[in-house]
Amino acid sequence: MQENLIQATIHSLVSIVILFIFTRLAGKKQISQLSFFHYVSGISIGSIAAAFAVDMDIDFPEFLASMAIYGIFPLILAWISIKSSKGRKILNGAPTILIQDGKIIENNLKKTRISVDELLEECRLKNAFNISEVEFAILETNGEVSVELKPQNSPLTPNDMGIETQYKGLCANLIIDGEIKTKNLENIGKDHKWLKSELEKCGITDLSDVLLACMDSSQKISIYKKSDTPKLKAII
Repeated sequence: MQENLIQATIHSLVSIVILFIFTRLAGKKQISQLSFFHYVSGISIGSIAAAFAVDMDIDFPEFLASMAIYGIFPLILAWISIKSSKGRKILNGAPTILIQDGKIIENNLKKTRISVDELLEECRLKNAFNISEVEFAILETNGEVSVELKPQNSPLTPNDMGIETQYKGLCANLIIDGEIKTKNLENIGKDHKWLKSELEKCGITDLSDVLLACMDSSQKISIYKKSDTPKLKAII
């Protein structure tokens, strides 16, 4: 009994490590960006790892071979998609126009097996409530629908109004949950002594009191203390 428990623990740890490696190799993609093939492959890899963790009759070479096949094959397809436009079109398909100049392309709806109700819902989710105001609605290869409004129906931008804007850039996180991010400090040319001085200006002497401290591209520092929790408003 004890021997089986130890073996199951070892199998579980090994399967988790291998699963983590293959997940990292697969890259960062949201679930909505995964193709059906990649989605099925991911489920299969998880099932193989779970089976290896609980089934003591599965040998490690068999487990590794199965994981390699299901893990490497999607990587090969991804490499083909990157290197070859023809391969990308065959593997991923091509975008399909569903609406053009305010008119629904019925034949393309039938090809993509999308109903009018589904198309209207996708348009509403993109703040397009009137089909006549849509210049293009395109079904992308990842299943998302992109919507472009006609120029006269698009929201005004600062550029349309001739208003100059300033570059914002990314905020540099200097402290997160009481821990100083030394690398970020170095990237903005500052040190711990400078950061301590800035905290003291705000009456903060203990790092553990800081939930978040960050600095934007205009050198403005924002500090959020753990005790500064606003009173939550009711959501009806």
